[in-house]
Amino acid sequence: MPERRRLDPSFATTTDIMEAAGVTRRTVTAWIDAGLLPKPIKISLGSPGGVFNRFPMIALEQARFVAAKRAEGLSLQQIAELLAKQGGPVARPAVRSRGAAHKPARPAGRRR
Repeated sequence: MPERRRLDPSFATTTDIMEAAGVTRRTVTAWIDAGLLPKPIKISLGSPGGVFNRFPMIALEQARFVAAKRAEGLSLQQIAELLAKQGGPVARPAVRSRGAAHKPARPAGRRR
């Protein structure tokens, strides 16, 4: 088994979440897409270090909570409602720059 990367202990990796909840990488991705886990920050270590995700440590407890509720038979929607009542990170709207809404669309055609 390869040695795991040593990261800032205030952050968790996808592998940490998978191990905490006993789920696969695909399940973690589905839970992020459903808003049950916070979106990770992508970190690049450059070549040959690679790119990986960092989650806030609260994501570990959230993943355990979601896994426990799934084991009880709750749907992802029901779990999202429970998290919303608890004030957990349910899907947040994407952040846009202030100027993005006011920029006119570029016409298709030649580039300058």
